[in-house]
Amino acid sequence: MTVTSNGHSSAEPPLDHDFHNGWGTVYSNSGFMNDDRARRLWEDYTVNPARVEKQYHILLKEYTQRFQSFFKGYWPITFHAHVSDVLNPTTIASLILNTASTCPLVLEDPKLSPLLKDDPEPEKVHQFVRELLGWTDLHITAPRLAIVDGIYGSAYGPLAHSSEEWEYRIIGSGPPSFSIAHSDFSSRDTLLNKLHTAKKEGCVAVVCDLVNASDGSILAPESFHLLRSCCDKVRICLLVDEAMTAIRCGAPWACQRDEYYEKGNCQPDLISFGKGMGVSGIAVNFDGLMMRHLAYRKEEQILQTLRFWRAMVTRPIGTPVLIEALGILNVAEAENWPARSEEIGIAFRVFIRRHAKLHGQAKVAIQGLGAFITVDREFSKQFRVMAAFRRKSSWARWIPKLNSTAVLDHDTIERHASYREEAILLGPRGETLRGNHLQRAFVSC
Repeated sequence: MTVTSNGHSSAEPPLDHDFHNGWGTVYSNSGFMNDDRARRLWEDYTVNPARVEKQYHILLKEYTQRFQSFFKGYWPITFHAHVSDVLNPTTIASLILNTASTCPLVLEDPKLSPLLKDDPEPEKVHQFVRELLGWTDLHITAPRLAIVDGIYGSAYGPLAHSSEEWEYRIIGSGPPSFSIAHSDFSSRDTLLNKLHTAKKEGCVAVVCDLVNASDGSILAPESFHLLRSCCDKVRICLLVDEAMTAIRCGAPWACQRDEYYEKGNCQPDLISFGKGMGVSGIAVNFDGLMMRHLAYRKEEQILQTLRFWRAMVTRPIGTPVLIEALGILNVAEAENWPARSEEIGIAFRVFIRRHAKLHGQAKVAIQGLGAFITVDREFSKQFRVMAAFRRKSSWARWIPKLNSTAVLDHDTIERHASYREEAILLGPRGETLRGNHLQRAFVSC
């Protein structure tokens, strides 16, 4: 039995064979309905949407506070339908300019603040912000992103140029990203020189991911520490793409795992999120590498800059999407999905290695972090699971749901998945059991 922080109870979901889960967009098979707060809002919305719409700004504030609490100081500022909309250099550049133009160094200076002057002089603010960021006209008129090799890329826009998929590359548009190769991490001086060149050529942020979404390979912690240090030296924002890894990799963000987080100093400025979170967007760490120079010290200062940015659009996030996103965060916190994802990852790795040994594949490779797991594609075919993979990739992605305690222990997985059991779910003889599950699902509907 699962009980949320709001007291709502639900039957414990069993292990199922869907390790695809909509390319990682599904964290649980109950969605947000296990959270009383979101469920009641949704039920009210279906009956009287106007009544819920009147609470919009209250709900947005509630979500913002819940988000920054769950993700330990990262504040959601901009919302989009897809991560490809987020990882656009013009959007990132405008976001950084907004955060700098509305920082305390500007708004609390009588000589600069448009809020304290009868005759605002925006050109003075603009010049101050350019100098503060170390930007030139190039960063404003033709911004670019620097990407660490191995990043997944995006479905369209500038980052599609670097995609491994040809159908994405042929619709890539905008200035190609500045590439940072793994060989550039050979020394501190080499990486510093590369980042200095990137900034000189108009790059407004460096983008990396810690777990490759295609094959599960990870950016080594020491490489991430070096990247953080060098970005700090060059005074360029660091953005970590956590669309796939948020909540799944043993911490709220993968970059908050102990081996990456260190003492918490000099953390990334920006995080891109999406997939299972219900909405995509950017979160800001106002104590980050670059952001800390903007002197945000009080929560009200942070909330003010969020309001400035969100006021640019009528509604930054639709009400139904907002309700779902709030419910997902509430359940993730109540059931402690970050910690559970680490337990799931350990259990599955034990299970995989056990079966690899049974079939003479003791050296089968396993990559990824936490509950984002990649295994050899041919090995994965021995199990009748729905995995996610790219056409040419030799890796299969196993992305189990996070709301079932059936995957917390390798012996429990064994009872569901073993080749040697009659009541199996994942193995070659699990077709009957899966059919029974499906039939019960139709009956319950």
